[in-house]
Amino acid sequence: MAQDYADAGHRPHAVHTGEEPRTPIHRGPYALSVTLDAWGPQENIFTTIYDALQANWGDAPSRTIDRSCLVREDVMFHEWEHKTGWCRLSLGERAYVLSCFAGRTLPQILELIGFSFCIDGLCRPATHQIVRSRIGAGFMQHGGRDNDWRHRGWTMPETMHRACQADEMRDLDYKELDASGLALEHCVSDWVPIQRYLRDVSAGDASASNRGLREAIEMHLDDGKRLYAALVDAGIPWQDARRVLTMGTQTYIHADYSWPALKSVLANRLEFVMDWEINCVAQLMVRELRMKTPEVIWRHLVSASDAARKATRAGLESWPPDGKWPVEDRHKDLPRTHTPLQSPFWVLHPDSLSGGDIVWVATNGEYPHDALHAEAVKAVGASE
Repeated sequence: MAQDYADAGHRPHAVHTGEEPRTPIHRGPYALSVTLDAWGPQENIFTTIYDALQANWGDAPSRTIDRSCLVREDVMFHEWEHKTGWCRLSLGERAYVLSCFAGRTLPQILELIGFSFCIDGLCRPATHQIVRSRIGAGFMQHGGRDNDWRHRGWTMPETMHRACQADEMRDLDYKELDASGLALEHCVSDWVPIQRYLRDVSAGDASASNRGLREAIEMHLDDGKRLYAALVDAGIPWQDARRVLTMGTQTYIHADYSWPALKSVLANRLEFVMDWEINCVAQLMVRELRMKTPEVIWRHLVSASDAARKATRAGLESWPPDGKWPVEDRHKDLPRTHTPLQSPFWVLHPDSLSGGDIVWVATNGEYPHDALHAEAVKAVGASE
């Protein structure tokens, strides 16, 4: 029998009819917000995992879940250790659970563990990459079909930001110094196409004769938003009017993963040769995991290269290796479509990963060893 569908009492649509559109512009990852809203089940999770892992052996089911706490009076345990059942496992049993997370036992029981993230301030290119996960993952995304998006922000990639800075300084070799003293270089190799564009859009407008690249980008975005708003206010539905918006328009998404699915996602997206935005989202997800879950949960949620201690994505011809880990000889001389300066990724400071304030370290497309490498290697070593 066909099912009849009806709204179930959702909150109101975002309606902004008649309002002048706004387009806040944010540099790189600074608009991103990631929160781990729920994970679990937490109650008895580790005793449940251990008992399931013992299913192949013995006359009767393993039932560590029915035990009393094993901790001695002279040992202080954390609340999570009691809540999750960690305190009811012997040292050997805990080691067995850890071996499951490390991939040395049958992994099916880890499907039991789930995580729910809310990710805000990211663009459609990043959400398109997020929703590629199909097994062990589910998503609910901000609707451009059901809401007026005229006030949504826009994300400026770092390559464009640096080009704008150089253009504004009228110094085509300009290098911006970040807080650490690193000279942040732009990737523009030929200014003629940009200068031609600026000249063409200024033709016939004396007031625009000195228009720069940043102003041209802002005007392009403003014109697109005004067109969007005009179409909506004229009666064109949101779902159709949204097609004139840029892919850099910010949105939000709720992403749910099982532990194995999340491990796979992070092994890939924590690689710095990935698109910088999805890479920053992955780094913020790890920060949330480290802040809100026991180390047992997040210890092995690392990039494939961190796990292997070599550049596992160095064989990709489109992007140069990030320089964090050694590259095999067979990949060192591969022709690359892009240069490091065309991929100025961001690194979340190790103190931020541990729960400190969010501090992004800008790069020129190469891992900033001097500032971070020793701490990063130490952190990876501690997870093994």
